[in-house]
Amino acid sequence: MTLNDAPSTLPGNPDSILELMQLPAFQNLLAKVETNFYRNRPKEAAELELEGTIRFTLQERAAQAWEILKEARSSGLPMDQAQELISELVYPPLESDDN
Repeated sequence: MTLNDAPSTLPGNPDSILELMQLPAFQNLLAKVETNFYRNRPKEAAELELEGTIRFTLQERAAQAWEILKEARSSGLPMDQAQELISELVYPPLESDDN
């Protein structure tokens, strides 16, 4: 199954997240989201770990990015341009030192 024919999902819906987790392309996207979130937002990641919500947060970000990519690609946008639409979800801004 490719990005263009993946089932429609709603971020936060556990059934759709479980379905997405079976797709290698989604697993790759989730790994990018996770790596960059820990790298760019370590304090926020630590707080979410303490709250026990880090996994949900990362999966939701990846699912949102997946939906944006899927919609952009189905409307004919080239992949490189579609990826620009999800850049903040995949590459969150750096935390400021005053947080």
